[in-house]
Amino acid sequence: MIGSSLEATPVVTAFLYRRGKVLLLRRSARFGTYPGRWAGVSGYMERAPIGQARCELAEEVGAGSGDLSLRGIGTPLGVEDREVERAWLVFTFLFRLREGARIRTDWETAETAWVRLAAVGERETVPGLRAGLARVWPPWGSDAFWREMEDVATDTVAGATDLALRGLRAVGRLRGEARVRGLRAFAALRPSMGIFPHLAARAAAESRPIGSLAREVETATVESARRAGGALRGCGRVLTHSASRSCREALLLCKGSLEEVMVTESRPKREGVVLARELARAGLRVTVIGDAAMGLLVPRCDAVLVGADGITDGDMLVNKVGTRLAALAAREAGVPCYAVAQTHKICPRGWPAGLARQEPSDLARARGVRAANVAFDATPLSWFTAVATERGRLTAGMLRRVRRELAKGSLLP
Repeated sequence: MIGSSLEATPVVTAFLYRRGKVLLLRRSARFGTYPGRWAGVSGYMERAPIGQARCELAEEVGAGSGDLSLRGIGTPLGVEDREVERAWLVFTFLFRLREGARIRTDWETAETAWVRLAAVGERETVPGLRAGLARVWPPWGSDAFWREMEDVATDTVAGATDLALRGLRAVGRLRGEARVRGLRAFAALRPSMGIFPHLAARAAAESRPIGSLAREVETATVESARRAGGALRGCGRVLTHSASRSCREALLLCKGSLEEVMVTESRPKREGVVLARELARAGLRVTVIGDAAMGLLVPRCDAVLVGADGITDGDMLVNKVGTRLAALAAREAGVPCYAVAQTHKICPRGWPAGLARQEPSDLARARGVRAANVAFDATPLSWFTAVATERGRLTAGMLRRVRRELAKGSLLP
């Protein structure tokens, strides 16, 4: 959080409502944090936010997918509690509970209560509860809209640009206040992907149709790839990590000069194999390697090329986990390391970006073993030889100009 010396722990809070009332749970004495206080259905982030919210709802109140209808996604909320020296980054959700569905709590809950919004403040709650509820209340939107938002939020195959364009087009069908709330929900869909809050801020500040903004992103993707391809001119062997649409286009532009492309297959989903097939079909010589072999093979390459999911307020490039190791290996070996990132990946100033995780069971299922499926990491911009954008090489001045433009479309309440 801006101006904070505390590292924020990402958590989710899901609110259930029915007949105009919100469900609050009083935490039991056995609860690890804030025992005895009232809260929503909460938990630490171990997977994508919306997936974690549904997991907590199933475990803590026995609400399955058939009992729930998503009706709100809030922008991330930073909460500081100096009394216990903790900070939280809270992702909030609102669900309608099906009529007739029963609540079945576990040991974490001492008491439950259905309360009207005005009465929430009368109870001793966990820090930030009212502010979090305000970000998703009142409920709104159709089943079709929220299904589309959830599909974008949970897709683990498509890249950041393609996902953002899908979500942006869905928001583009909304009007009036629904459009404003839709943009805020859209901004919060993928915590590690800066293109979501960036496009939401732009759409909030500009009067042009969202379709025009989507076309701008498409053009920027092509142009940034062209500039990245220019940086690779003269390279015989290039290593690229995971899968990136922009990296693919840049490498295809260098088809005539490249002798070999090494593509990492990132565990556990083996992202990168599809990219390798596409490059091979286009006539490039491709070798797929395990992502753990990067440190061994980077010194044999002429350059490393990676994509970007976001550029944070702290000038860190967020991308598929392993990017930091690739950049570090390149620095140690004296190999140029390039990133390709449209300026649309730059987060608005003050936006609380988070490094999302993915489904733990995808990584390991073993009795007595906890799996942490870390999906993204952050690398200092200074570690890259250059970051190619559609406007040219990324500079500190460019970052300042883009962030000033984004400040015109405030997303945080």
